[in-house]
Amino acid sequence: MPPVDNRPVIIPCAMKLSDMKANDALLVKQLEDPAFRAEWERTALARAVALRLVRYRAERNLSQRDLAKLLEMKQPQVARLERGDVSPGLDTLMRLAGALDIEFTIDVRPTNRKARLVTRRAQDEALTSFATARAVALVAAA
Repeated sequence: MPPVDNRPVIIPCAMKLSDMKANDALLVKQLEDPAFRAEWERTALARAVALRLVRYRAERNLSQRDLAKLLEMKQPQVARLERGDVSPGLDTLMRLAGALDIEFTIDVRPTNRKARLVTRRAQDEALTSFATARAVALVAAA
């Protein structure tokens, strides 16, 4: 049996960079699919926390292991949070806020009601927000 060649194969591609869809345009198209939209909305909090954790770590040049020590967690837990694999519970959000000096604001309200408890800054700088037919959700972190 001949040896297996595991080297990567580079395939020339005639696609121009300008032909590629921008992330926002691709997301808009994907959100037209009801199943994708439902999953996108279900994972909004996890994605927002992941973005904030990755930003925090990058700003301070920390490894996941370093961040895990600050949070008194194991590195794989930090990795799961940064990938957005898990939607953090209130206890995890409190741990992140206390250890990293990050303020989280989560607003969930009926679509027919204006935000009354959330600051304008939180609304303007939200990490994510979305609406269903019956409710609106916003997640901000500072």
